[in-house]
Amino acid sequence: MGESRFSVEPKNMRFIIWRERDTRNNPAFVHESARFGGVMAWAGVSINDRTDLYIIRNGTLTAQWYRDDIFRTIVVLYAAAILNESLLMDDNARPYRARQMENFFFDEGNLRME
Repeated sequence: MGESRFSVEPKNMRFIIWRERDTRNNPAFVHESARFGGVMAWAGVSINDRTDLYIIRNGTLTAQWYRDDIFRTIVVLYAAAILNESLLMDDNARPYRARQMENFFFDEGNLRME
């Protein structure tokens, strides 16, 4: 299970535009750029199935958001549907390893691969 960030802009944010001389401020040659040109997505997979793709719209996944919006509403229900005993294997990203998540796993009795 994990999240990925996809960018719709080139890494260096440079665009080469060929234009005629003295047309610098012509609206036809102006390109507006969004401050954040990407999206983050999260998904979970198992041997026989997968979860729905979850789009993270504000660009940052925090431990609290992961616990409340993803883990409680998607992962717990998915794990209960596939097996009584499931094992979570994450990719060691910060939101997954935060103390909030450690406490949540302990309180809920969930197993996680170290």
